Amino acid sequence: MIRKRWCALAVAALITGSSSAQTRLPTQSVKSSPIVIIDSTSNGAIRQVQGEKPPAVTGEPAPAEATAAEPEAPAAAPLGPTAPDKVNILQSLLGLDEENPPLKVFGWIDPDYTFRSTGHGINNIAPVMNRFGDEVLMREIVLNVNKPMDPKELSWGFNSTLLAGADGAFLQPTAGWFKQTDPRFGISFTDLNVTAHLPILTEGGVDVKFGRTTTVLGPMGGLAPYRYFDSSDYAWYNLEEGRYTGLSTNWHISKQLSWFNAIELGGWGAFFDFGVAGPDYLGQINYWFDEDAKRTLFTFTVLTGPTGHFSPGNTTAVETTIRQNWTERLYQIVSFQMNYSKAPIFFAVPHSYQERAFDVYNYLGIHLSCALDFNTRVEWYKDDDGGGYPGGFGIPHTNYGEVTLGFDYHPAKWIQLRPEIRGDFADHPAFGRNNDREDQLSMAIDALIKF
Repeated sequence: MIRKRWCALAVAALITGSSSAQTRLPTQSVKSSPIVIIDSTSNGAIRQVQGEKPPAVTGEPAPAEATAAEPEAPAAAPLGPTAPDKVNILQSLLGLDEENPPLKVFGWIDPDYTFRSTGHGINNIAPVMNRFGDEVLMREIVLNVNKPMDPKELSWGFNSTLLAGADGAFLQPTAGWFKQTDPRFGISFTDLNVTAHLPILTEGGVDVKFGRTTTVLGPMGGLAPYRYFDSSDYAWYNLEEGRYTGLSTNWHISKQLSWFNAIELGGWGAFFDFGVAGPDYLGQINYWFDEDAKRTLFTFTVLTGPTGHFSPGNTTAVETTIRQNWTERLYQIVSFQMNYSKAPIFFAVPHSYQERAFDVYNYLGIHLSCALDFNTRVEWYKDDDGGGYPGGFGIPHTNYGEVTLGFDYHPAKWIQLRPEIRGDFADHPAFGRNNDREDQLSMAIDALIKF
């Protein structure tokens, strides 16, 4: 049975990969704008959002009998969901400028329901963060207040993101925050930092940030608008630090190349608590292969340094990711991540402890219309040693796999409805509230309401 399941996963991966390879690319005679990819300063993810097509140009002369210019053809409706900071409902209610705001205020709520074939109860392996089976949760209540920087002039800003809900309990700091014991509701800041733009070195300048910050490690964000599904992948959950407190710089060397460097103080996930672990080094290179910086993005990231709050020892995490916009409608993300850890965060271990974990996944999605996207995810995760976080799920020598299919329906800029179906597989019992199942089917839907 295990061999059959992994064969099925392999076939699914080949199908999703080959569908992108066979996609016909636009010819030079057809001008189309690619999907906009935004480098978020608040969520740690690079996410595809709405992009607009240019107005149609026919190149034909106007009719001789026309006495006045005809109105231009309306631009095609944008593709993809609207980024939450572009919805502007709260911004408008507060009477703040929407085009060049001195202050930006926005937020969202995200309730969801998850059915799980293994029954009700909590499972901290998969799926997450919708980890309760057969239950409705208020996943996220979020308020963001930030002061944007001028990317061309010497300027300063700040960013604060307050998160409450079930995800607030899941994402609470590892140290430096008050203890929260309710797994269905918690509250914390995912981001609380000051920022500055320095117009030095190159035309793009250098961005500087200090404080509580969402990591750049990994292509998926933790918060709802910055991921494609209600559930998250294994790598995001178990191979990344998520958030940290520290100092970072991002040097925009050219339109195609940027170099990010950070020092994390206090170790993985700490909230202004500099004594538990660290410092850690986080570095990332982003390079666009095309001159327009719209089509193919290569990312390499490394994070290394002390992680244990109770035992000495370093963890090194590595990520390599390719993001490809095949056409204005079709995208693909392929990512490989790995960890080597000598100390888990939450408990003491002997000097001989080690945890090795590896992950590879493929996201493939298409904009079926201006209001509907179809997204897929195929993933393989290997926990070699069965240690703790980072890397381990507590079950040695275990392969995990998952296949997720889902829609993103966004009939208006302020709402997204995201149903998904997900299958998880392991070659040892891991799923269900008693961790006694090797297979698990889950179906979930969330309603992301932005304002």
